[in-house]
This record gives sequence, structure tokens and C-alpha cells, in this order.
Amino acid sequence: MPGTKLTDEDHRKIDAKFICTSCKSLLNIPMQTMCGHLMCQSCVENLLKSSNPKCPEDGEELSKEKVFPDVFTKRELNAIPLHCANPGCSWRGAYEQLEGHSQVCEHALIKCVHPQCQMKLQRSHLGEHLKSECEYRNVKCVLCGQDVTFALIMEHVDTSCEGAPVTCRYCKEDVLRKDIERHERHDCNEAPATCEFQAVGCNHVETLRRNEIRQHMNDGLIDHVRLLLQYILTFVTQLGNYIPRPEFNGIIQRIRDDISEVRFSLAEKFAMVVRKFTDLDRRLENKFTGIERRFEYLESRLESQRDPRAQQVIHSHNGTLLWKIESYQRKRQDAINEVKTALCSPPFYSSQFGFKMCAILYMNGNGIGKGSHFSLFFAVMKGDYEALQTWPFEKTITMMLLDQGNGDHMIDAFHSDPQSASFQRPTSYMNIASGSPLFMPFHKLNDHQYIKDDVMYIKIIVD
Repeated sequence: MPGTKLTDEDHRKIDAKFICTSCKSLLNIPMQTMCGHLMCQSCVENLLKSSNPKCPEDGEELSKEKVFPDVFTKRELNAIPLHCANPGCSWRGAYEQLEGHSQVCEHALIKCVHPQCQMKLQRSHLGEHLKSECEYRNVKCVLCGQDVTFALIMEHVDTSCEGAPVTCRYCKEDVLRKDIERHERHDCNEAPATCEFQAVGCNHVETLRRNEIRQHMNDGLIDHVRLLLQYILTFVTQLGNYIPRPEFNGIIQRIRDDISEVRFSLAEKFAMVVRKFTDLDRRLENKFTGIERRFEYLESRLESQRDPRAQQVIHSHNGTLLWKIESYQRKRQDAINEVKTALCSPPFYSSQFGFKMCAILYMNGNGIGKGSHFSLFFAVMKGDYEALQTWPFEKTITMMLLDQGNGDHMIDAFHSDPQSASFQRPTSYMNIASGSPLFMPFHKLNDHQYIKDDVMYIKIIVD
């Protein structure tokens, strides 16, 4: 490697004899020429590779035989006190310790560990770069759970992700990639299909959509049974060549009698079953349509106040909530991908027998803050002691995103509006939330230690 980089202060103090005559930096593995000049070993090797190697100081011809290691100068170098040349580093020590320090210096510029990434950055920033910035870091696909290189996540989703929706080429509906083959082969009503009874004589040879084939199968049920019976009779007749005549005639007659009886019975029964299934299918379709609409309504009504009812642990009874949100990166990505857009805090009380409340955080924003801000809201909940409270709810609500470094917290406060439906006595599980859709801009997250070790803290004070 070339000579060691020096600070300006050290460069002024160090004797010129310790400076490489080729690279003008502090000697690294000093070599002396026959003409008495000192160069780094790597600088000498580079000069010897040229077609006409010469000493850069006096132009004397160089050869491998005219250069030798200068052990005395190396011993002198090892004792020289130096500063680390990396900007911002306060390390000072002997020259022989400098190389060891350089391997761990937090201020040293290093390359990203991923060979494809050309980024150079301080060693202290490498962890954050690998965690959330490097285009070649591994991330978990939210659709299938597979580890994928971040730069290739879209290609993965477009070409191979088993959990990604793909469009059926027949019905144009979106189906998960892992299910698309089964869907097109068995379930899709628009996929082409042929009558299964062609092998026994059905003359309906046209290729139809699967739902049309189903109708054909229903309409031609009796004809298909007749064709199947005729096919069996023909096959049984051919068996006569292998069974003695008297026994064969008896078998045939019994089969004919059984077939005639079954045929007339089946014709009536199949017609009745078809009618019943047609009527049942129509009624079920109407029923499920109503259920589906009801479910969509309930889902849209609860989306902004989603809260697992199993999570009923009361975190405090003094009007203060300290909410620890772990796995920040995963939850933030879930919000961006709209897997789960809102987080609801554990409930807390204004006093031991006071108002029941909670906080709601939208990790990718809500309303006018979507995509640019954290949106933080406060909600009054239906509690055990609401009959004992004075309504409407009239309190000052202070919402905080805590700085885990120097305590420079993000704070927003507001007073409840007694005219708002958000602060009346609850008639359902939770009132409509009220708060700040522009609570915290995403671009300010790196200004402070709001996120540390993949954890963030929200604090709510009600007084």
C-alpha cells in the first residue's frame, strides 16, 4: 500500500527524511535506493514495473538489485507520535499502533460490505447504512416472507414471489402466484374446457368456458347417463367372447333389467336434484352477497380504530401512557405496504376510576399526512366507570415522540373540544379519534434518536 496519510500538523513536525520521495506521504515499509533515497515498498514495486525505472528524486536508474529494506529507518518510524488523519478522530499514538487503530477507527472511510454497492462512508455509519440505506441489503418480502436483496424486491414481486397477485389470463382476476395454476386448471369460470363425456359419445365437441360447460353438464345430465350406460352395455357385450353363452345371457339380462330400473329412477331424481341445486345456488349467492357487503361496511368502519380486543392490559391509572413500539422497521414497512396501517396502544385511565383512553399511530401517515408524516391520534374508549364521569371529556392532551438521546422530544398538545363527537360519552367501543395527522415529518427522524435499536416510544399525558 502507498505511504501513510498525515494530518497537516504532523506533516509540519515530521523530519523530511521520513517522507516517501515518490508518493510524498509518510513512509510505509521503507526501502532505500543505492542513491540514498527512501521510498515506500509499494512505490518501489510500481516504479520497477515501468519500462525505464528511475529514482524520482535524482533520476538514477533503478533495479531490483539496487533497492533494499531500510530496517533502521523502520525502527525510527515506529517511535514517531502521530494523530489519526481521519477527520473528526482524536486518536494519538505511535506510528506502529496506527495501522491497528485504522482497522477500527469509527471515522475512517470504508466501502460497503456488499461488493455491488459503491458507497463509501464512515465506519460508524456502516451499521445504519446496512440496516436501512444500502440498495443491496437483505429485506424480508412482506408478501411471501422470503429474504430478498432490496434492489431486487420489485423484480422478485414481478417474477417469482409466491405471495404476489398475478392476473388470470382468462378471467382477468388477481390470484396469488402460488394458486394461479390450480385456479386456471380447476376454478376459473372463464377458462376453456371440454365435456368430460366426449369419450363415451357426447357430440358437444365445442370448447367452451368452464361455467358454460357446467351448465352443459347440468342440462345434459340424463343424456350423459344414457351414453354412459350404452357404453357399458357395448363393453359388456364384447365380454361375451370370453364368457360361456348361457351364463353370459343371464348376466346380460340381469344388467339390462337393473339398468332400466336405474335409468328411469335416475332421470326423475336427477331432474329434481338439478332444480334443488339451482334454487339453492341462487339463494346462497344472494345470502353471501349480503354478508359480503355487511363485512365490507364493518371493515371500513373499524379500520381507523383497529384494536385487538384481547389486548386489555391497562398500562396506567394516572393519565399517562408510555407506549413502547418494538420492531419499528417491520411495522413501518407493513404500513407502507398497507398490510397494517394503524397501531393502537394499550388502554390507560385518567385516574383509578376515571376515563378510559388510548392512542392510535399511523406509521405511514393518515389523511393529509399520508406518506410524509407520522399521524398520532387520541381516542376516548368505552370504560368501566364512564357513568361516574362528567361529560363531555374536557382535558388537555399532550402527545410526545421521545428522543432517546438528549431528551429533545417532539411534542404536540391540544385541548379537547367539548362540542366534538370525539369527546362525548362513548356509545360504541371507541369514539372517533382526534389528534394530529401531521405530527412528525419523516425527514426529521434522523435529526434525533427517535428510533434506537428498532424501538420508538410514544408518551401521552392527559391532565
